Amino acid sequence: PARGPPPPPACLALRSPALRMPLHQPTPVQDGPPPGGFKPIQYKRNLPKHGPSSLVMAFGTVALFGFGMYKVIQANRTRRGWAREEKDIRLAILPFLTAESDLQQAHLKTKLNEKEAELMKGVQGWEVGASVYQSTYVKPMELLAVPNSQKSIFKAHFQ
Repeated sequence: PARGPPPPPACLALRSPALRMPLHQPTPVQDGPPPGGFKPIQYKRNLPKHGPSSLVMAFGTVALFGFGMYKVIQANRTRRGWAREEKDIRLAILPFLTAESDLQQAHLKTKLNEKEAELMKGVQGWEVGASVYQSTYVKPMELLAVPNSQKSIFKAHFQ
């Protein structure tokens, strides 16, 4: 297998005129615009020109706020009516609750008097159910937990 002649040494290859590079630069190939030029670039904001104006939006906001306040006022009136009804019901049954409480107090007092009589039966001069205080002065009881509107109802009960 014949390979051909051996390549010339590197120093001889540079001397041959066929292998030398020319000294001038070839003209560059530039990429240019297409025929007719490029399309214009859209750089402005593309916002719609239609829609509700700020005045319409302000009136809408005021209308929604007004409607919401109307509904709040209606709900407050309803809630106030329910509270008034519950208060009236409680005031209506108050005499029955007071009577029941009086019966319970009377029953408890008789039971305590019976127990006191049994415990103190050996003591001379002891009166069952009598006050242990020797003075007739008793500081009036203050109604701290009762609202002012109901103090007149309870005053007769505690005197």
